[in-house]
Amino acid sequence: MHNIKKNDRGLSWVEVSLLVIAAVVLMVAGVTHAWLKNSQVEVLREVDRTQRRISDHNDSINSLQVKIDKKLNIYQLDDDLKQSASSLETIPVGVIEKIQPFSRFQTSNSTSVVAHRTP
Repeated sequence: MHNIKKNDRGLSWVEVSLLVIAAVVLMVAGVTHAWLKNSQVEVLREVDRTQRRISDHNDSINSLQVKIDKKLNIYQLDDDLKQSASSLETIPVGVIEKIQPFSRFQTSNSTSVVAHRTP
């Protein structure tokens, strides 16, 4: 006859409890990790969308600035006034007086230009 000892030692309730706790902690950590990664991807997409909108706005601003510069070109203004048969006249630079605007929101560098016509 064989005299082989069986090692029928099972897991104690403490060991089972520790395994269950470890499994729950690992599952919660995995779900939290996946949730955080998804949140990170969403934030990155929102940042990308915002950067594209900023770029679009900058392009629009640049386009408008070009149009403004074109409209404010002295030679273009002169041509536009002549084509529209405007009654406006060119005045000498010496009669232009710079005055400070009256405003409670005034910045230190703001000035207004007022043209005074001599009769």
